[in-house]
Amino acid sequence: MRPLPPTLRENRRYILVKIAGEFTAPLTQKEIYFTISEAVTSLFGDVGSAAVHVAVVWSEDEHAIVRCSRGSEQKVIASLGVITKILGAPAVFHSVAVSGTIHGVKKHLHPTTWDDEVIAGYRCSGKKVDSLTGSNTHRYLTRDDIIKE
Repeated sequence: MRPLPPTLRENRRYILVKIAGEFTAPLTQKEIYFTISEAVTSLFGDVGSAAVHVAVVWSEDEHAIVRCSRGSEQKVIASLGVITKILGAPAVFHSVAVSGTIHGVKKHLHPTTWDDEVIAGYRCSGKKVDSLTGSNTHRYLTRDDIIKE
């Protein structure tokens, strides 16, 4: 049997999810999938859940990438909001970004613990921020660096 050509395949969306909570062990993809699938089923029923096609395609530390069919990403994001526990421990799921590719959604991964003295360069709206190192890596500027210019 030949695979479907790309134009006939189902279009998908990928949602970057941040999971907050205190867990004794790292969460597995399977545990995250069962939690999200149960939330989608309880909110939209079996028929609605089957149309969404939820899957967890990647997870690491406190982030996971959830795949769903195009047009149903709002249903998945709404379902993430009703999740309060995972494996009996209190947890909160936040949607961070939605994209059509895994690569596109991984661009939004960045450290979430911010020091008060450090501001990410791309968050400085209204001012042009040039890379001082000349490399293509992210550079973080302090408030003093921005105020000097």
